[in-house]
Amino acid sequence: MADDAAYAATESDPARTGSGATRYRSLMMFWAVVLGMLAAGGVTLQILGPVRAPPKPAWAPIAATAALPKATAPRPNAAPAPAAPTQANETKNIPPPDPAMQEPAPDFPGRFLPIAVGDRGPATLYAAPFDANDKHPRVAMVISGAGLDQDATLHLLADLPPAIDVAFSAYMPESLDDQFAAKARQTGHECLVSIPMEPALFPLTEEGSHSLLTGAEPEQNRQNLEWALSRLTGCVGATGASDGMLGERYAQTATSFDLVLTEINRRGLIYLDPRTGAPALDKADPAMVRVVSLVVDPPPNPDEPVTADTIDNRLAVLEHMAAVHGSAIGLAGPPKPVLLERIAIWAHGLAARGITLAPLTAIAPAAE
Repeated sequence: MADDAAYAATESDPARTGSGATRYRSLMMFWAVVLGMLAAGGVTLQILGPVRAPPKPAWAPIAATAALPKATAPRPNAAPAPAAPTQANETKNIPPPDPAMQEPAPDFPGRFLPIAVGDRGPATLYAAPFDANDKHPRVAMVISGAGLDQDATLHLLADLPPAIDVAFSAYMPESLDDQFAAKARQTGHECLVSIPMEPALFPLTEEGSHSLLTGAEPEQNRQNLEWALSRLTGCVGATGASDGMLGERYAQTATSFDLVLTEINRRGLIYLDPRTGAPALDKADPAMVRVVSLVVDPPPNPDEPVTADTIDNRLAVLEHMAAVHGSAIGLAGPPKPVLLERIAIWAHGLAARGITLAPLTAIAPAAE
């Protein structure tokens, strides 16, 4: 009864009931504000979206656009710092084909074959200019398979540094061969012609109807070699790298391959052997042979495309080979957008890393 009386007294007390209602309203307002802030924050996060990771650098070892450190005055009695490597992006035209340095192709009327006259040969006449006093490590890059994809070829010739050599496919459209050759000379790129030869996986892979084959008659191979060498004039050399294949099986057959080497040497052309670590070629003039150090874009398997990371990593290896050995030759192709993009970025940063991008003719033969 006493409890009931106390409760009744409390309920009838206006001061106490008013104070409780006030506290209740304050508490409700507090939680309303908190829930409102949480809701506003959720809406904001939904609008902004997830936090994006910072973009991957275009070139992992050293960014192509990184600013070089400011030069500082040398300390007294200190040896002068070596000059910066030659920048290989200055365009200097290569001379057009010299009629005195070519002869008609016997089996292909209207076409011409390169020849050497005395000490003058295509490898010197059509070589890209290069500063022979540059003592920095040199790296050359040859992109094969050019001429088949018109857009990719024009992009290669117009946008990549002139010191990069271009090996044109013998199967490029005849209507475009003179146009591509002229564009290459105007943009300062040395040219090579690709000789289609029997690849390692023949007959699963093959190089077309004009391929040099181990099982073909010598006369047929001779005519196919003449056909390939007459596709372009004004080239510094030839290579077995053709449209992504390397002609390994034909090159391993000494008797057949001697035909190629003898003919190329006689005409004053450099032969670029695409087989990395290839043995010395007995029938070739050592001064006229270069051997590829690394293929930059080998596919992981026939069904998977080459990725930008693969290209970047192998370019870094090629650069390291040049730094260690003084020079290196890279091979890539056919030209594709991702390949051209990664090579352009890599080439742009070479000088900052103390490496000179050089044309193939500026790389000393392995015998030296």
